[in-house]
Amino acid sequence: MMILHPRAAVSDDADLFNRLAQVQPASLGHYLASGSISSGIRALVPVQRMVGRALTVKQPLPDGVPVHLALDELREGDILVIDRQGDHQVACVGEMVARAAFHAGAAGIVVDGVVTDIEELATIGLPIYARGTSVITTRALGLPGAELFGTISLGGVAISTGDILFGDMNGVLRLDVSGVDIQNLIELALADERREVEWRQRLASGESLAELNGARQRAASVRSVADTP
Repeated sequence: MMILHPRAAVSDDADLFNRLAQVQPASLGHYLASGSISSGIRALVPVQRMVGRALTVKQPLPDGVPVHLALDELREGDILVIDRQGDHQVACVGEMVARAAFHAGAAGIVVDGVVTDIEELATIGLPIYARGTSVITTRALGLPGAELFGTISLGGVAISTGDILFGDMNGVLRLDVSGVDIQNLIELALADERREVEWRQRLASGESLAELNGARQRAASVRSVADTP
C-alpha cells in the first residue's frame, strides 16, 4: 500500500523566487545556522540557481511506480525530491523521468540516492542533485511501502512537500521562511555581494582580508581582554 498525503493549495511565490535567484545560496548561508543539505548530495549537471517548492517522494524499494505517479502531480516550479531511504545502488531517476519533470515545469530534481543516464541528464537543462550515478535502475513493480507528499529525510534534513529549496553548484538549502525574515536576509546578502565587488579590487591591490572584514580588529579586542589583569 502506498501512503498518499494531501497537498496544500498552490501559493504564489514568484516574487520571492525571483528575488532569491538574484543572490547566491552561500550569501544567505552567512546568516543561517541550519538547513544545509548534506554535501554528499551534489549537483551532477551544471546549475546556476535552483529555487522552488519541494514535492516529496519516499521510495524505500527498487520500484519506479512512486516516482512516475509523482510526476503526474508536479506543478510549475516544483522540485521533485526523492528519499531512497539509504539505497545508493539503484537509480530512480534517468533521462525519461528528468524529461517528464522538465516538461511538467519542474525547477529541479534532488535525490538522496543515485541517478543514471548522466550524459543525457546534462543536456536537458534541469538541475539534478544526487549522491552519484548507477547502471542499475528501478522497475515498475507496484510494491507497498512508498509515501507521496509527506515528510522525508534529505541528507539528514527533514523536508516536507511545500518547503522552499534553494541551490546552486555549491549545494542546497532548505529555507524556513516562517522562522526568519527572508526578505531582510536577501537584502543583507545583496549588500554583501555588492561589497565583495569592491573587495576583489582591493585584495588585488594588496590590501589585507583581515583588515577588510574586521578580523584583525576583533582579534585585537580579544587579546586586549585576555591581557587585562
